[in-house]
Amino acid sequence: MLVNSFDTKFGKTAEKYENLDNHFVTLLKKKKLYKRIFTSVVIDKKITHNITLRADITGQILNSIISQYSDFKHNLYYMGDVFKSDILSSDFKQFREHGLEIINQDKLSSFNEATSILIQYLNAIIKNEFCFIFTDPKLKKNEFIFNKKKIASTSINPFIKSFSSKHSKIKTKLNLETNFFSKEYHEDIFFYVYSTKSKKILSQGGGYKYKKNNKILNGFGFSCNVDNLVEVI
Repeated sequence: MLVNSFDTKFGKTAEKYENLDNHFVTLLKKKKLYKRIFTSVVIDKKITHNITLRADITGQILNSIISQYSDFKHNLYYMGDVFKSDILSSDFKQFREHGLEIINQDKLSSFNEATSILIQYLNAIIKNEFCFIFTDPKLKKNEFIFNKKKIASTSINPFIKSFSSKHSKIKTKLNLETNFFSKEYHEDIFFYVYSTKSKKILSQGGGYKYKKNNKILNGFGFSCNVDNLVEVI
C-alpha cells in the first residue's frame, strides 16, 4: 500500500491527465467529422537495435497518409507521447501530446476550424489565461520586420484578420523576428500559445505543405503540451 501523502500527490496529477484526455476526446467526438488516429513508437532493430523515439507525431501521421490517401480530405485527432532530447543534456524526455490535423481542405477555413477547437479546449481548462503568438514561418533566421506597412503586406495578415474578427476577446501578439518552433514543412502561418500564468508554451500549430515521393499534402493543425497544461490547472 502506498503512503497516503504519495498516493494523494500522484493520484491528483494522474487525475488531471485523465481529465484532459477525456475532455479532448469528448470535444472532438461532438464535432463528428473527426476520427482518432492511433500512434506508436517505432522499433527499428536494423538501424539502432533500440526504440526509434518519436519527436514529431504530425510527421508520422503525414507519412502514413501520403503513402495511401494523399488525395482525400482528412479530419484527424490524436493523443500520444513524444520523446525529445533535453536542451542541457543528451537525455530523452517524454512528453504527452494532444493534437489535431485538417488535411486537403480550404486553408482559411481549416485555420479557423483548428484555432476555434483549440480555443474551446483551452477555455474549458484555463479560461482565457493564455495568449496566441502569430508568426510567419517563411521568415528566415535573423530576418526582422519592424515596419507596420510590411506587417500588413505579409501573407499571414488574412489569417490574423479572420482570427481577430472571430475571437476578439482572445489575447494575441505578433512575433515577426524569428521562429523558434516551426518545422521545415510549415507555411502560410504559424502560431504558438503560452500561459499568461506561467509563460509555459501550451500549444503550437499552423499551416503546412508536406511533400514526399512527388505527392503533396496541405493542412492545418495544432499540438498541445499536456504536461504544461497539467502544471497550470
